[in-house]
Amino acid sequence: MPYIIESAYVIRQERLQHCALVVDHNRIDYIGEQAKHYTWMRMEIGEMIVTPGHVMVDFSFQQPRTFAQFKQYVQQYLIKNGCTTLLAVCDVPSEQELAPALRKLRQHLLNSPIDYFIGVKVPARMLTPSFVLACRRWKIRIIFVEIKESDVLHSVPWYWIADILKTAPLAFVPYWPNEKRMKKQEAAWRNLLAAHHIPFIPFPLRERTPLGLNVLKKIGIYPQKGDLRIGGEVDYNLYRKEAMSRLVAETLIVDYDNHVPVITVHKGRLLKVENQLYFYPGFGTERIIRAAGMFVAHFS
Repeated sequence: MPYIIESAYVIRQERLQHCALVVDHNRIDYIGEQAKHYTWMRMEIGEMIVTPGHVMVDFSFQQPRTFAQFKQYVQQYLIKNGCTTLLAVCDVPSEQELAPALRKLRQHLLNSPIDYFIGVKVPARMLTPSFVLACRRWKIRIIFVEIKESDVLHSVPWYWIADILKTAPLAFVPYWPNEKRMKKQEAAWRNLLAAHHIPFIPFPLRERTPLGLNVLKKIGIYPQKGDLRIGGEVDYNLYRKEAMSRLVAETLIVDYDNHVPVITVHKGRLLKVENQLYFYPGFGTERIIRAAGMFVAHFS
């Protein structure tokens, strides 16, 4: 049944707006200052803040779990914190292990209650044009590159990789083991990929933490997920106002580390209400990134 979220404080494009949203099944039909001409049921949310459903990265889903373990993990570490879309990443030590690793991960995610994208993590020394082509065949558009202190990033054949990406862009994300970042490799990462015009993220991504809009744009998950827009899916969180730490130039800074949403909705269905968590096996589906780097994203 269609309904209206009335007089809401909404975060769109990381800006705070005071507006109304018209929701019909799993679609946002209207976002505007007023919705008086609509006669559907109205939902007053008071001083709560509406944010898009969070997209989070997680490297643990390649590990075998029973259904009970899987359910508990997803509820406690993802749904509880407002995650409605997962970026699941599997380790791929070599090109020969890509196909079996992806089959195993996809099988493991069949019971996911939330939508998911899939990425792979590969050691820098194993990154080759052939591996990139194989990822493209398997509809993988995000590659995490594990960088160790001994790795020489200049030895990676970036020129040939960039040539492949001209027809089907992929995004590259650095991964430092044990979160140990080396300034030399970090500078080389930025300079090399920028010089070859390869879509990339300049910094590692934190697990189980909402990914910023600029990251989602660069890796290609936006506009499918990560923002509230007309025609978009109904993925959102409701936070109490104290979750707002500060407001700078109409940009809302939410303290996600210390606050959790009161309500979480995924594709129009409730996943969380206060302390009650819901789990719908298989309600989530795999999403495919069409092309990375299509939208401008600026990083400091």
